Amino acid sequence: MLSSPPAGRGNHRLEARSRRGDSLTRRLWRQIVPQLIATRIAWLMLLTILLLCAASLAAVRICGPLRLPRQEIHLVIGAVFLLLALIPAYPRLGRVAYLFYAFTCVLLAGVLLAPAIKGSHRWFLLPGGADFQPSELAKISFVMAVAWSLRLHRDCRDLSKLIVPFLLMLVPMGLILVESDLGTALLFPPVLYAMLIAAGARFRYLIAIALIALAVAPGCYPLLRGYQKQRIVALFASGKPSPAQLSGNLYQRRQSEIALGSGGRLGRGLPGADQIRHDLLPEAANDFIFSVVGSQWGFAGCMTILALYGVFFAACMEIAGNCADSFGRLMVVGLSSMMVLQATINIAMTTGLIPVVGITLPFMSYGGSALVADMLATSLILNVAMRRRRHAGSP
Repeated sequence: MLSSPPAGRGNHRLEARSRRGDSLTRRLWRQIVPQLIATRIAWLMLLTILLLCAASLAAVRICGPLRLPRQEIHLVIGAVFLLLALIPAYPRLGRVAYLFYAFTCVLLAGVLLAPAIKGSHRWFLLPGGADFQPSELAKISFVMAVAWSLRLHRDCRDLSKLIVPFLLMLVPMGLILVESDLGTALLFPPVLYAMLIAAGARFRYLIAIALIALAVAPGCYPLLRGYQKQRIVALFASGKPSPAQLSGNLYQRRQSEIALGSGGRLGRGLPGADQIRHDLLPEAANDFIFSVVGSQWGFAGCMTILALYGVFFAACMEIAGNCADSFGRLMVVGLSSMMVLQATINIAMTTGLIPVVGITLPFMSYGGSALVADMLATSLILNVAMRRRRHAGSP
């Protein structure tokens, strides 16, 4: 006859878990938060993010009041992740970088088996109608893994030292391409180059690899989806667009340009924003949130958003430039380059300078996965800012 465990054993386990939770909370509010407040550059970054998120909530509300409560929930979840990721010192996080990288690669492979949404296998469906996009986490794990692999190299002047970083890039990039997410996949090579330049790689090696990639790129054109080919052809097509193009593959780009231009210098508000008010601009709250900013607050609003991203990037470069630890410096360079490049591509897309790709605007676009990932990346940068002198020279 089996004997049941003593009743007190389960209570002891619950009490132990409760004590660990209380200890974690006390450490967060008594050590981490005061340390964050004492880091002056963190104030600048947090103020920048707060203003961007406030603009996001205002723009999302314009696109539809029903989206606003969900975006507020996404923001709260992102803030929780931001605080939690500040607790362990960033060198400790680096020790699990490869494990985190492997985990996200498994998620990228697993999402290919998930049901297709909007014709692509990019999201896991979660209870309550929510979804999760693993490629957002993969961008962070990729940067952490590359930074950890380069941490012991004083420079990367030997060509053989570039093999591991490129292999770390190709695995998630290839899986994301299979998902049919060309925009996210194209973020990886420039970010890797930024990190390799910061690590001291020879320019002649990087230029040679880039020229080889550019030579091979045209051969990949047949592998693109039909709508991706149409967007590229439409961008470089000469002459006046045909009515079929304006109602087809150029429709989203055209409506975005109209929304941006209609704002003038100071914006027209919702009564004058026909593209937003009548839902003429698809994905206005997501990939085209910058067009909403231009329509509502005009040229002044757009320049304010650009200035905030400029301040954010400058703060990140200050943190990286004053970090003596190679892992922390390279991680900040990679994460900040990822977010600024993402913002640049999104704004270039909404203004018609490049083909339409599925790239969100950091801290502003509607969606939980992207916003939480942005907050997590920011937390890692702040983690380095708080401890960059304490862990100088750590392996």
